[in-house]
Amino acid sequence: MRLEKEVLKALKRADTPLGAEQVAAQAGVDAGRAETVLRGLVRSGSALRTQDGRYLALRQRGVVVGRLSITRRGYGFVASPGGDVYVRARDLGGAMHGDTVAARLDAKRGREGLSGVVVQVTERANSTIVGRFEKHGKVGIVVPTDPRIRHDVFVPVKPDGPRTGEYVVARISRYPTAHEAAQGDVIEVLGDEKTPGVQVEIVIREHGLRTGFPAEAEAEAAALRLDVEHALAERGREDVRGRFTVTIDPVDAKDFDDAITLERRSGGWLLGVHIADVSHYVPWGSEVDREARLRATSVYLVDRVLPMLPEALSNGLCSLKPDEERVSFSVDLEIDRNGAVLAARAYPSVMRSDRRLDYDEVDVWLGSGEGFPDEQTAELLTEFRTVAAKLGERRVARGGLDFETVEAKVRLAEDGSPIEVVLRKRTPATDMIEEAMIAANEAVARHMRNAEAPMVYRIHEDPDPDALDQVAAILKEFDYPVKDIHGAEPRTFQRIVAFAHGRDEELLINSLLLRALERARYVDYLGSHFGLASDAYTHFTSPIRRYPDLIVHRLLRAQLTGRLDAEPTAAMVPELGWLAEHCSAMEREAEAAENDSTQVKLCELMERHVGEDFDGIITGVQTFGLFVQLANTAEGLVHVSAMAGDYYRFDAERHLLLGENSGTQYRLGGRVRVRIASVSVVERRIDLELA
Repeated sequence: MRLEKEVLKALKRADTPLGAEQVAAQAGVDAGRAETVLRGLVRSGSALRTQDGRYLALRQRGVVVGRLSITRRGYGFVASPGGDVYVRARDLGGAMHGDTVAARLDAKRGREGLSGVVVQVTERANSTIVGRFEKHGKVGIVVPTDPRIRHDVFVPVKPDGPRTGEYVVARISRYPTAHEAAQGDVIEVLGDEKTPGVQVEIVIREHGLRTGFPAEAEAEAAALRLDVEHALAERGREDVRGRFTVTIDPVDAKDFDDAITLERRSGGWLLGVHIADVSHYVPWGSEVDREARLRATSVYLVDRVLPMLPEALSNGLCSLKPDEERVSFSVDLEIDRNGAVLAARAYPSVMRSDRRLDYDEVDVWLGSGEGFPDEQTAELLTEFRTVAAKLGERRVARGGLDFETVEAKVRLAEDGSPIEVVLRKRTPATDMIEEAMIAANEAVARHMRNAEAPMVYRIHEDPDPDALDQVAAILKEFDYPVKDIHGAEPRTFQRIVAFAHGRDEELLINSLLLRALERARYVDYLGSHFGLASDAYTHFTSPIRRYPDLIVHRLLRAQLTGRLDAEPTAAMVPELGWLAEHCSAMEREAEAAENDSTQVKLCELMERHVGEDFDGIITGVQTFGLFVQLANTAEGLVHVSAMAGDYYRFDAERHLLLGENSGTQYRLGGRVRVRIASVSVVERRIDLELA
């Protein structure tokens, strides 16, 4: 007990987290003993282990520790193993969006479920803030552009500094508390709202995205070379260059990390899924790996890509370009005529792509039955369509979900200004690749599960019952055959999606169901995937752009060669837990940034149409008005103050606004004619009025 007190005292004296060796030195014990005590303190809730393996003291017991997400309305949620903990705006205690915090739980559950108060910030997420500079006398203030950041930053006013109205980046020198404002210094001036590209630059900085690579990582990547003979000499690597191989990607893709081979066999097919072997070039602990680990994912913004790997790898050595030999990782799937995967084998390989195909041309060829570049390509694609359809039928039969979604891609002019919105839907070509990748991912996950090897899985938990309430109300309102979906299996969701197909509210119903489902995430333990109705799933097929896939490649290779206990894999395995959490968080951040950058260009486009009328569908109903989505996916708000001629009452159960005098109803899923009243690109806001 005395040793625990000494260790805890050492942690409390420190201003920053300490490593086990530092604690050992202060407590006068060896590092191993200190590590044992520290882990006991973590289990008891007295201390916290940070992502880099250091420790800090928690000032209060009875707390949960997790990442804080603050909403645009000011309140927040702390992600914890026991569920999200709601924190009121006044109880954030100076914590900022993205921080890792300790929250003391309230004794009673509130309307929002678990609730608590932030008592300590254990790890800061933001070292800089992007915002609008304002000068008030001799005081400068940076007002964050991100509404989730609720604290202004006070900065010195300098003669050569920014002007009021310009957007700047400020480095925080003192974080806010419940009683004191944040302080910092301006380190970069982005320009005013008329500066070309400034809004996307703001998005990049709001989400803390990394742009340029460190010189050490660039140099390390540039020094790498392809040596096919040396690669083939590695234990277990096979030569598949003789198999006819194609890649199928979007027409504007720059990197290609997956390729397909397909051979007719007696009673079925041999489907080969060949993936760029990034792990061959990027070992754990290398300079490139450290940077990729921080990024965790490539980010596809509206006007640029922020890659996870330096271009020498992402667009060079690791990209499966046609007629170029590449080091790869292959999964061969034996599939019978009914689409059942009879056997699977994974192995490192060397391959060469014969054709670089894109989705658009493949869809045209398959739709018309002509135009193929050669007979070999025609045969492969025709057979591949059959195989993928059978794989999809079996996946759906076991309960896998197929949602109808639309992706909006804003086409830009050379100067970055928006030209038009191109809507991308699922097509036969995209479905073919998706089914092949799902099958390969499942095969790898099941192999590692059966081997009882350390692993990072992709799980998708059952829906939250509270999140299904809104969907259930809408299904009842639209008179769907399925009205109670609480505790429903995936097949029930299938029936809803099938019933919605072709109806006016199809995309709305699909969107509501997606929102109700829990987010898929990465974990270091086996769990099921609700959306795919899969008992074991992982991400193996995109290591150029996703760090979890790179981890899986390393683990799979080590398992196949019997070197899981050898370095460097042995050093990586203890880190799988926090790596999975980190990759999940960075995936969410990337998705939010991608959406925000698209919203910027959508707003710029709709700004040209102020005063014009459009048809839309009501996607949200609140006490303050209607959210309406236009055909090009731009969404705006019709505020109740703009709904003249009546007083509208919000019916929460039926999700509609009801005119008390006229009886007019505006309900979720309803179609309306609206006029663009005003647009704020800075706030990414479109104001609408009823036409």
